[in-house]
Amino acid sequence: MGNHSFVLVYSICDRASFNILPLKIQFIKAAKEGQSQEKVPIVIVGNKRDLHHQRVVSSEEGRLLALSLDCGFYEVSAAEAYHGALMVFHGLAKRIPDTKLALKKGTGIRGIVKTMSAVFARKRTDSL
Repeated sequence: MGNHSFVLVYSICDRASFNILPLKIQFIKAAKEGQSQEKVPIVIVGNKRDLHHQRVVSSEEGRLLALSLDCGFYEVSAAEAYHGALMVFHGLAKRIPDTKLALKKGTGIRGIVKTMSAVFARKRTDSL
């Protein structure tokens, strides 16, 4: 079975996107950890931090959920800065058992982050 890691993104302005996370994480863990004893690296990301005036999910709620489900946690504004997305992927890399290998490919991670940032930014401008 190949190595899998997951970044689950919710909007701090959308309670429903946050509420569905425990179910998604349970599903991932059941599917991936069922066959092996190895923990699946999962990071929860609260996006749209720049829209704090529309916030409905507190940072504390996100942090507590991540803690209770043994996941990493970040809050970012992908639309504002690509630095936040870079932190997420470095955090995820640290949760992968063979971390040294993942971090050696730092340039690869940067490429992924640029792509992800573009996707997040696009989602924000295209959303209805």
